[in-house]
Amino acid sequence: MAQGPKKRKPAKRKDRNKPTAGAGRGKPKVSKRAKRVAHGFVAASGAPSSSVKDNEDQQYAIDRSATAGGVRLNRWLAEQGVDSRRKCDQKVLDGEVSVNGAIIMEPGYRVQEDDDIMVNGARIHRARRLYYLFYKPRGVLCTNDPRETRTRLCDLVDPMVPSRVYPIGRLDEDSEGLILLTNDGDFSQLIAHPSHGVKKTYVCMISSSMSGDDLDRLRAGAWIEGSKVIPDNARIIRRTPSSTMLEITISEGRNREVRRLLARFGLGVKRLKRVRIGSLGITGVKRGMLRPLSRAERDALVKMALTSGDEGATTPPRTFRPQQRQFGSRSDRKARSKVSREEAASTRRGSRRGRPSKPSKSPNSPKPSRPNKSVKRGQ
Repeated sequence: MAQGPKKRKPAKRKDRNKPTAGAGRGKPKVSKRAKRVAHGFVAASGAPSSSVKDNEDQQYAIDRSATAGGVRLNRWLAEQGVDSRRKCDQKVLDGEVSVNGAIIMEPGYRVQEDDDIMVNGARIHRARRLYYLFYKPRGVLCTNDPRETRTRLCDLVDPMVPSRVYPIGRLDEDSEGLILLTNDGDFSQLIAHPSHGVKKTYVCMISSSMSGDDLDRLRAGAWIEGSKVIPDNARIIRRTPSSTMLEITISEGRNREVRRLLARFGLGVKRLKRVRIGSLGITGVKRGMLRPLSRAERDALVKMALTSGDEGATTPPRTFRPQQRQFGSRSDRKARSKVSREEAASTRRGSRRGRPSKPSKSPNSPKPSRPNKSVKRGQ
């Protein structure tokens, strides 16, 4: 009996949303039309196109000594949007970059104003400086890692900007709010460095009801990684029996600083939003969208950073570090540390038993005599 053709088993449908091992989102793909629209948008907005160090109208002097002899080649390529600085280093070492017709394999080469730079035969033009205010939604990572499978900041931003920009500072994945984007390294240094003290304001939803005493302790600050963090301002916006909405302002930008500061007082954070950077507020910026900064807004941030840095020289800093210097010889320090350990141990023993600790015995004191167990009591 002749058998018919065998039935083929239906092929398993691959889940396109499930990434393969080691795969990532890669570099965001942006159409040429989107780039043209982004160019027109930033040109029509009247945003500044020159760097802060090139601004002749700036009333406050900016240190130009670092770039007086030219800019390093890897930094210059990164600022023009070629790639990240680390990958620009690799391009230079691989011999892909030429300056005035000669191949340069030194990332520290100083680029001058009239240099003609090419990468793989394509001439690199000086990109205009870009300054944006972006509203980062929750669930978005502040990274450009091509191996990352979750939604990244560049996935949302790259289709809306004419050339590569990077964030000034970061917000963790569970937080939302304002982030400054730029390709100006001098502006980024002014805003991000803690010594300039640009204030950032956050609104937090706390999972418990805070009292006035809790607020006073929070205003006094707490120790985080060996330094004391004191908020510039903290106030309660709204309070219920089960939650508290808190507004807190800080001048530093360390990793998850607000969450860690509140955790020191046993306060859990449900939601965290950055609502203000300096004089820039969140009003008028929709979630996941951006807008270019005007020249007045950019110069106001630069002025704030420079003046707060000058004030920091006369007023006490917000971060205090404990003194860890010890005097005396090495043997003296060892003896003092041994005595302090013995005193701490005796204090712990006394506190456990509920009575004052016994004084430490001298090493030369005679030991108490013990009864001889071999001799019977009747003898």
